[in-house]
Amino acid sequence: MNKMIPKNTSKIILHLLKDMDEFGHNINQVSRKLGISVGSAFKILKSLERSGIVYHREISNASYYRLELDNPETIKVCELLLLGQKRGLKGYARIYADEISAFEDAEMIILFGSILHKTAFNDVDALFLTNQVKKVKKFCLELTKIRTRPVMPLILTKKDLEHAILEKKEAVASLLREGIVLKGESVFLEVMKNVNPTKKA
Repeated sequence: MNKMIPKNTSKIILHLLKDMDEFGHNINQVSRKLGISVGSAFKILKSLERSGIVYHREISNASYYRLELDNPETIKVCELLLLGQKRGLKGYARIYADEISAFEDAEMIILFGSILHKTAFNDVDALFLTNQVKKVKKFCLELTKIRTRPVMPLILTKKDLEHAILEKKEAVASLLREGIVLKGESVFLEVMKNVNPTKKA
């Protein structure tokens, strides 16, 4: 994680970025989900709001926070944090991440699934954002031959991914929440911006 950004601040920003919700998240939800005290969550969100990183809307007497993705500073901070998540990979996840990242014909690659959470895993799941289906399958087959576990690609175009998010498909939502962006941080942020309602929504 980026050392310039405090740990709990990083956790909150990544949560708001990767855990999509139509209305945003209120302080109690953030506190409960991330294991941060309500008081700390409140202070961090208010500080981020003053910096223009987040904004809030009042719904039923509660403040719901969202990232301000029109702010270039927000984009820079999020890119740093996504890079930090990738640098934090260890063990087999790091080994596979380095090799999967070598695929050149994808706008974005996300590593997800059991390899991120378990020492014993049956396969390696990766999202490739590309229209080069045959190239991805060939690449993953070759990688599988030299590694102990098969690489299972999920291949989508950018439009497909955005549509799946807007359709609230839980498998895709879970992938985005838990996955680690290996390549294309700026594309990830562009997708999230495209599917996020604006302040006036």
